[in-house]
Amino acid sequence: MRMKLFSCAAALLFSLQAQAEPATRATIEKFLQVTEAANMMDQAYQNMDQMSAQMLSAGGVDPKQAQQMQQYMEEVNALVRTELSWDKMEEPMIALYGNVFSEDELQDIIAFYQSEAGQKMLKRQPELMQGTMVMMQQQMQQLVPKMKALIEKQSKQRKAAQQKATNE
Repeated sequence: MRMKLFSCAAALLFSLQAQAEPATRATIEKFLQVTEAANMMDQAYQNMDQMSAQMLSAGGVDPKQAQQMQQYMEEVNALVRTELSWDKMEEPMIALYGNVFSEDELQDIIAFYQSEAGQKMLKRQPELMQGTMVMMQQQMQQLVPKMKALIEKQSKQRKAAQQKATNE
């Protein structure tokens, strides 16, 4: 009897969960507005520019190479800004949030972001992003020599294999 009761309760719970009202476009747009999603993207691009500049200044390359690298990074950053602009990303973001969250879930999330704690989180988000970028850059500085060593090792192995194949 207990098992039947448990099974019925579980079936009811799952059916209620499956019937959750999908998030409306208006709610998703409100969420994106409340969370300042477009501004967050702009901030991410600014961080990307700063990170590129820091990488160049710490690069230890000759001035001609640094100028070429700067031009390359500027072109890449401009391409990213164009191809991943808010105008191009807004519709896919709306679809994504609509597929992931129900109306009630998004309403709860919006309520959080409109709260004092949520507003503080939004205001501090750029600082968190900047800190994350700095941490990643520091980790990359440690990773790059290891990657170079691995590439050199693999290159030597390929050359040795080619040499062996040629000699046979």
